[in-house]
Amino acid sequence: MTHSHHPVVLAGFDDHEAGRRALDRAIAETRARQGRLVVFMVAQMPLDPTDPRFFSTPADFDSMPRELHPPEFLEPVIASARERVHEAGVPVELRWAAGEPGASIVEAAEGLGAELIVVGHHHHSFLQKLVGQDVGGEVKAAAPCEVLVVD
Repeated sequence: MTHSHHPVVLAGFDDHEAGRRALDRAIAETRARQGRLVVFMVAQMPLDPTDPRFFSTPADFDSMPRELHPPEFLEPVIASARERVHEAGVPVELRWAAGEPGASIVEAAEGLGAELIVVGHHHHSFLQKLVGQDVGGEVKAAAPCEVLVVD
């Protein structure tokens, strides 16, 4: 099933100024395309070697909680996104994932068949770019669709 009749706009959101500007732009793009908006937040969490999921076999999964709740530190970000899109008047869905932001955003866009990804541009230092923390750049390089990096 495709969502071609309702183009999907994916907004990578964090609760920083650039993320808020990107979300506002994504709302405008969603309206213009008469699409639906997916606000996507990424919790950067290192793999925890003590987590039972890290060492489990598929049989163990039955005893694990089905519903993964967002980590506590992501709750205010989700609340902020919810508040921002509340008045938007466009179909919206809030999603989150744990992992590396650039790859997670691209993976979500692929899974949703997104037509557009909107992310905020964070002004990174040379060192941050060197260690690969340019999310906008990573998304642009790997995305299956149009990418808008909002300054």
